[in-house]
Amino acid sequence: MDSIPVRELNQHTSAVLARVASGESLEITVSGRPAARLVPIDDNTSLRADLIRRGRLIPATDRGPLVLPPGEPDLTIDSTEVISDLREERL
Repeated sequence: MDSIPVRELNQHTSAVLARVASGESLEITVSGRPAARLVPIDDNTSLRADLIRRGRLIPATDRGPLVLPPGEPDLTIDSTEVISDLREERL
């Protein structure tokens, strides 16, 4: 693992992050002493992957746009009335 001084991180943040994004782990030093590590995000340790693994998130299977139902919409329907009817059914 390479180490870089915090000064280099401050002056070349984008370049340092590009190195990490490409898979490199870097140790950040302050006055020559290790202070932190920058490591690439592993998909297996991401929050999304953790939620999927625990069964709390089901990933989408269709990446395309939503397909609208066939035909023309009925513009005479009053949505307020429909919602009121649905609420009354629950009571």
